[in-house]
Amino acid sequence: MMAPERAHVAPQSAVAPGDAGDRVEQVYRYLQRFGYFPNPDLASRYPWWRSAMAFELPNPQVYDEQLRTAVTLFQKKHGLEATGNVDDATLELMSRPRCGFPDIASADGDGSAATFVAQGSRWASLTVSYSLSNTTPDLTAAEVNAAVRGAFDRWSAVSPLSFVENAAGGDMQIGFFSGDHGDGTGNSFDGMGGVLAHCYYPPPSGGSLAGDCHFDEAETWSVNLPPTGTDLPTVALHEFGHGIGLDHSAENSAVMFAFYGGPRRELTEDDIAGVRSIYGARPRWASLGGGLTHPVVASNADGRLEVFARGLDGALWHIWQTAPSNGWSGWESLGGGIQGAPCVGRNADGRLEVFARGLDGALWHKWQTAPNGAWSGWESLGGGLTNPVAASNADGRMEVFVRGLDGALWHIWQTAPNGAWSGWESLGGGIVGPHTVGRNADGRMEVFVRGLDGALWHIWQTAPSNGWSGWASLGGDMTDPVVASNADGRLEVFARGLDGGLWHIWQTAPSNGWSGWASLGGGIAEPVVGHNADGRMEVFVRGLDGALWHIWQVAPSSGWSGWESLGGGITDPVVGSNADGRMEVFTRGLDGGLWHLWQSAPSNGWF
Repeated sequence: MMAPERAHVAPQSAVAPGDAGDRVEQVYRYLQRFGYFPNPDLASRYPWWRSAMAFELPNPQVYDEQLRTAVTLFQKKHGLEATGNVDDATLELMSRPRCGFPDIASADGDGSAATFVAQGSRWASLTVSYSLSNTTPDLTAAEVNAAVRGAFDRWSAVSPLSFVENAAGGDMQIGFFSGDHGDGTGNSFDGMGGVLAHCYYPPPSGGSLAGDCHFDEAETWSVNLPPTGTDLPTVALHEFGHGIGLDHSAENSAVMFAFYGGPRRELTEDDIAGVRSIYGARPRWASLGGGLTHPVVASNADGRLEVFARGLDGALWHIWQTAPSNGWSGWESLGGGIQGAPCVGRNADGRLEVFARGLDGALWHKWQTAPNGAWSGWESLGGGLTNPVAASNADGRMEVFVRGLDGALWHIWQTAPNGAWSGWESLGGGIVGPHTVGRNADGRMEVFVRGLDGALWHIWQTAPSNGWSGWASLGGDMTDPVVASNADGRLEVFARGLDGGLWHIWQTAPSNGWSGWASLGGGIAEPVVGHNADGRMEVFVRGLDGALWHIWQVAPSSGWSGWESLGGGITDPVVGSNADGRMEVFTRGLDGGLWHLWQSAPSNGWF
C-alpha cells in the first residue's frame, strides 16, 4: 500500500462540479497519478494498464463532467458513496498513505468493481522463488526476513502456491529504496507518508520487473504491535498480493484495499476468494513423506516445530521447520531402537530432550547439546516401563512418568534444572492404557490415568515442584484421557466415553475442585488438544470414518461449537503451535507417511 508522490500531492480542499482553480487541478493530478486519466509513465511501466478515462481534461483546472465521472469511479472503486463530489470522506481517503500501484477502474456501465479483482496474469509454476536485495536500517535482517516470510506464508496457506527463498536471485526480488530507484521516474518514491511501496504483476505483465516489490526507505518501518511506524508485515502482505496477480479490492476491510490504515496482517475472505480465483484452493492436507508410527511434535527454543516418530526400522526419526512458521527439512534418523510412542520434553535452557522405551524395556533418552542444536547419543535411565510422558516442574526440572511393569505409576526427575536424573520411584495406583500430565495454575503438576475400574483417577503435587498426594477418583468410565489448560488456568480433561463420544470434566476454579462429567458428543478415538492464539481450546479426534474431526471453544474458557470434519484418512494425530500462533496438526496417513494441515491464520480457518 502506498501513497501519492510529492509531485502529485493529495488534494487539500473539497471541490465539486462547476468549481475551478488550483484545488481542482490537485484532484485531477491525483487521479491521473493513480490510473484514472491518461498517464505516459503508467503506460510505460504497466503495459496491461488502461486509464479509466480515455482523454485528458481539456482544462485541468475546471471541474467538468469528465472529472466528475473520474471521481465517481474512484469512489466506487474504494467503497465510498458515489457522489461525484470531492467531499470530506473522499478527501480523507485520498490523504491516506496507499499503494503506488495504479487503480484499474472502468468507465463502462456503472463503473462499479468486484470486491476482489484478479488482474489476469499469474505465475506459471506454483513454486515461486524470492530474494531480498537489501533490508532496512529500521529493523534487523531477521525481523525483515520474518515479516517477508510471514506474508508469503499467509498467501501460501490459502492457495497452492509455495514460496522459497533463493538468495542468488528469485522470481520476486524484494528491497528497500529511496526516490528514483531505477524503475521509471514516474515510479519514484516520494518521501515519508505518501506511497509506501509498489509491486509488479507476474509475467508477462511486469516485464523485467515482474513480481518485484519495492518498499520506500523513507518510511519508518516497524514489526511491533502496536507499530512504531509503518507496519511492514501489513504492507508486505498487500504488495505480495499484487506480485501473485491481484489488483486492489473495493472491500475496505481487505488486505488488498489500496489504502494503509494500520496493521492488517491476516487475509480476509475477499482476499482468499481473489487468490483462489487465479490459482484454486490449496489441497487441505499435505504430505511430509516418511514411513512412521507414533508421531509427536515439539517446539524448539527459536519457535521452529519439530516432529519425532518411530521409523519403520524401529529407530527414532525427525523432521523440522527450517525457520519458524516456515517450510520443512527432509527426514533424518536419530538412531536407537524404540518401542511405542516417544515423548519430548524441554529443558529449562530450551534444549529438547526425547524419551522412549528401548528394546530392553527401559527408558532411554537423548537431548540437544545446545538449544536448537545437534543431538547427543542415546543413554539409558533404566526401569521397566510403557507409555512415557514428560512434563516440566514449576522450577524447570523435567519429570517423566511411566506405567511400570507392575501396573503402577512410576516417575523419575531431574535433580536440578538441565541436570542429572534421580532414581525411579513409584507413585502407586493401577493404570490401564495411557496417562496424561497437566500443570495447575499455581504450578503444581497433576497426573490423570484410567484406573482398573475404568474411571478417571488423579494424583497431584501438594506444592509446586514438591511431593505428591494420594490417588483420588473423578469417576466416569473412559479411555484415552488428555488434559489441557483453559485460558483462565483451569485444567480440563477430555476422554473417549463408553458410548464412543467425547466427554470432559473440568476444574470449577483454577487449582481447585472438579465438575461432573459432560458429553460433547461425536464418535471418536485418539483425542488431542491444542490452543488457539486467542486462548480457546480445540480438540482433534479420529472420527469413525477415519477422518480428522474437531470441536472448539466459542470463546476462551467457555462453551463449545459443534463437530466439523477436516477430512483425511488418519491415525495418531498430534497438534503443535507455530511461532506465529497458527496451530498445525500432524498425523500418520493411510500410506504410512506424515501428513499435516494448518490454520490459515491464528485462531482462524484450516487449509
